[in-house]
Amino acid sequence: MNLVRSALVTVILGCAIVSFGSQCPASNTTSNPEIFQWTHHPATANNPEEYFSGTMEMGEATLMVGADTITTRAYRQEGMSYSIPGPTMVMEPGRKYVLRFKNLLPYEAPSADMNTFKDPNISNLHTHGLHISGESPGDDVTRSFEGGFGGDFVYDIPADHMGGTYWYHAHHHGSTFLQVSGGAFGLIIIDDSFDNIPQNVADMQEQHLVVGFLDPAAAGTGGDTLISGTLSPTWTVNGTVDSNLCMPPDTWQHWRVLLADRNAKIKTVAVGPQCEVALMARDGVWRTEVPSYLSSNAINLTGASRADLAVRCSGDSEITVDGQVVASVFVDGPADPTPHPYAADGVSTWFSERPAYLRDLRNLSVSNTENVSMGARTINGSKFDHDQPNFVLPADGIQEWTVKGAQQHPFHLHIYHVQMAGNCGDYEVGEYYDVIATNCDVRFDLNAADSTVYEGRTIMHCHILAHEDQGAMGWADIVGGIAPPTYPVDGDLGVTYQEYFAIGGAGSPPLDPSSLSAIAGSSSQVTLNWVDGSSDEDGFEIERSVNGGSFSSLATVGTDTTSFFDTGLNASTTYSYRLFAYNASGDSGYSNTASATTGSVSPGTAVQVGLITLSTVGQGRGFKSGRAVVTVIDDQGATVESAVVSGEFSGTFNEVIVASSPTDGSGSTVIDTSGSAKGGVSLTFCVTGISHPSLDDFVAAPGDVCGSL
Repeated sequence: MNLVRSALVTVILGCAIVSFGSQCPASNTTSNPEIFQWTHHPATANNPEEYFSGTMEMGEATLMVGADTITTRAYRQEGMSYSIPGPTMVMEPGRKYVLRFKNLLPYEAPSADMNTFKDPNISNLHTHGLHISGESPGDDVTRSFEGGFGGDFVYDIPADHMGGTYWYHAHHHGSTFLQVSGGAFGLIIIDDSFDNIPQNVADMQEQHLVVGFLDPAAAGTGGDTLISGTLSPTWTVNGTVDSNLCMPPDTWQHWRVLLADRNAKIKTVAVGPQCEVALMARDGVWRTEVPSYLSSNAINLTGASRADLAVRCSGDSEITVDGQVVASVFVDGPADPTPHPYAADGVSTWFSERPAYLRDLRNLSVSNTENVSMGARTINGSKFDHDQPNFVLPADGIQEWTVKGAQQHPFHLHIYHVQMAGNCGDYEVGEYYDVIATNCDVRFDLNAADSTVYEGRTIMHCHILAHEDQGAMGWADIVGGIAPPTYPVDGDLGVTYQEYFAIGGAGSPPLDPSSLSAIAGSSSQVTLNWVDGSSDEDGFEIERSVNGGSFSSLATVGTDTTSFFDTGLNASTTYSYRLFAYNASGDSGYSNTASATTGSVSPGTAVQVGLITLSTVGQGRGFKSGRAVVTVIDDQGATVESAVVSGEFSGTFNEVIVASSPTDGSGSTVIDTSGSAKGGVSLTFCVTGISHPSLDDFVAAPGDVCGSL
């Protein structure tokens, strides 16, 4: 401990002498959210593996928020009441948990469209920040459930998982923004009593504060017809507006704060001057040195971040978000000077003990580097593709990624917290975070020999959820590491855990479809035909595999359907298909598997515009320039290299681009404005021409072929 910190701590411990508070109000007081109750299944002769289970439901709820109402989608534990936030899930390191998820919303067939608002009643649950497998039946956010269906998630919490504050929220690609806007979120706490923290820290009374923004203005998004009521968009604390929080005077408390906002841009959370505030942990990870005194009583958080704060108040105060009061703090009752956030001597800081997967990576050799460019609808210029990873990474070393664009499009990586390789604004060098809103080099550990690494899909996305739904999401395929978790085989239970099942209903599942055939009609289309084996199905789920890879959901079609056209495919590619029928009683078995290879593409003869993506680029001191990424294709749909684009920027920037740099191997060229501006930026780019050394040129009138931000 250095002398400056020692002197500082001495001052703050000595300043809270006289308390000026008022009596705790009798109404509108904030209390911790209800705790989710797990059922313990001990190991027995018929159950070889101890585990815990519980059921979480998503359904329609009409709730009072202050004096107003909102009808929305919310979580509840089975048998309990819907609430915003949902019940807090508490788990211990080294335990297996099976969460049965049931979607009680009305059924709607999933849309085959991608990267757009859709499927308002299809949902799931994502455990944000947990260091567990992202493959099914683990925390696989690509597994979603229509109304009337559900599935079982398995959370194998590592024995060395750091205790801390995490959260869960809906994460079906296409309806994440809508459902989180309506309150589909809640806290997760991993028990930190295993982290060897000082006893006086463990003894601090906890306040669980979900500072959530409810946005009923999201009603109608993606075809929604459910959200309604009198509530206007507003901040809430544990589901209440203008709430009252009561605490003893001159007594340190542990505040677990979640800022839950569908728009994850940085916001300042502050506690009034009658209080002292110190930071103990961020995003579920204890600071290296604990605590860090916040002289401003404020901390900047994204709308997906958590902060574990030590708070002590000598008088009535308030909690604000960007200057708006969201809760009043009332000091009442007897003081307790015993618990505090410092080392046992009450003065010194202490150093946390971190597990191997959160070790200090700054002085270790890096095995791989990547650049990640966050956009409003893309990552590295590409929209989310369920079948195509952004990166394929071996589980054999330390990753260093250069993240750009995150100031406007906060970056979140599932499964792995990232360590800051340098000081980047609000983000301290050496500390770990799971959402960052800064441009910086970050590191994380994929060395399976020294850390806990999970094979398979690792999602990354912009945590402005409207952007994520519309394409600003990607994934890394981790080759090697720990395999996905497995379901308990519990002979005492009488039921089998499943990835997908129908809820309730009488009768039998439909019979299997058969005689599936696949015929390639062109370089981009395959026609499927099959025999309907049943008379009581509600529809069919079609799955597809590309070039021998794993099967994933392609489309859902209605009852009595016996054909399907799969379009927009790649040329010279082998596609395999299978399908099953379903009804309220369950699923049939799979049909046979049928495959077809699309034809080759004829050579293109002319260039044209494939895609125009617009964004802004921070230039420092609040200035932003404009950027257009233009993808050029030929008349057969193939991307074109070495094409030169001309065009015009309009809006905040009015600039003529005579000739861009040639398009790269992906058919894209980046065009930046020379000027920059502060504040809100209006940006349009129109292509007026494309030239190529061997293909026919493209010419457009100004204003005909444009993209706007």
